[in-house]
Amino acid sequence: MLKPSYDVIVCGGGTAGIAAALSAARTGASTLLLEREYALGGLATLGLIVIYLPLCDGDGVQMSGGLAEELLRLSIRYGPGDIPPLWLDSTSCREDRAEGPRYQVQYQAAPFMLSAEEALLEAGVDLLYSAQVSGVQKAGDRVEAVIIETKQGRRTLPGRAFVDASGDADVLYFAGEKTFDDPTNRRTGWYFSFNGRDLRLHQQTDPIYADIPAGSRLYSGTDIEAISQHCIDMRQMIRTHSQAMRSRQDPDAYPLIIPAFHGLRMTRRLDGVFAFSEDLHEGVWFEDAIGMIGNWKKRGCRYSLPYRTLCAPSVQNLYAAGRCTSADKSGWDLTRVIPSCAVTGEAAGLAGALQARNGRRPGHAAVQEQLAARGVLLDASLFGRTMGVSDR
Repeated sequence: MLKPSYDVIVCGGGTAGIAAALSAARTGASTLLLEREYALGGLATLGLIVIYLPLCDGDGVQMSGGLAEELLRLSIRYGPGDIPPLWLDSTSCREDRAEGPRYQVQYQAAPFMLSAEEALLEAGVDLLYSAQVSGVQKAGDRVEAVIIETKQGRRTLPGRAFVDASGDADVLYFAGEKTFDDPTNRRTGWYFSFNGRDLRLHQQTDPIYADIPAGSRLYSGTDIEAISQHCIDMRQMIRTHSQAMRSRQDPDAYPLIIPAFHGLRMTRRLDGVFAFSEDLHEGVWFEDAIGMIGNWKKRGCRYSLPYRTLCAPSVQNLYAAGRCTSADKSGWDLTRVIPSCAVTGEAAGLAGALQARNGRRPGHAAVQEQLAARGVLLDASLFGRTMGVSDR
């Protein structure tokens, strides 16, 4: 049974939302997680983007710990996937790790859904599926409740602090925060085929960093017609690839598992007081850092993620997590992936829980202290230059 009000309400049950809800509940906050689908994980499960990208910098140094590492292990608790042995061996040296595979795994979607839900329930999180956030109630500079659409009509859910982990900055948008909407998403359609012997993952997508093919198009992730067309085009992409595979090389192969979720990577995010940037902030330690990440696309890069990119500027009890956080186009390409979503989700959930307890937004030092105690890695010595909390 739902509580009359919650300390923290997390909107969105992807990786960022899972981390935020676990973090808040483990801080002692009564926590509600809202998910519009019927399973957890978003793109990481329903979208079949089943690669937990690296927790390291590619140069042998682990960058992300805490819930980012815990969720990596959860993703393979009930299914296949192997952590590279050097990352399991605490005595292995940096040089050996740098020469070997990065700290990442490929998992299967269903086991991750099961283990994530189990972890949330064990932490005391209340879960609502089929809950589409459609608005908020505000009083001054605070959100008092989120509004959801259900099979029985509209419901209002009060809370003390809120985390937008929707992937689309829905709560931030409804709360009147300034957001940026990117209509340049590419067609994608990851799927699994089976031929009676082998299960194969096919990573179908239009080029992300080059011109799209003739006959394809770009998509907005907030326009219902564009979203619908992406789903249609995604399935046509899968049909075309599958038919070509059957006719040319493997007549017994057929699509076994296709996405139950769109493949839109970057839709809408907070346009906050500061934008994290891949291009500008490699090697930068932020004084208000709430975690560290590597670069999934190349080795040797290190980034810290600033607390200020999680905090809604105008609404004092609202936090962004995952790809909703404030970033420029280049930074968005790092904040949208699984490890970064877990890092920002853990920090946002903790900040919301502390605010519910104390009645005000916590400062970055208080958040950093508790994150470090939970195993989140925060090491300024790994970075070549520092930016203060007032730097732009």
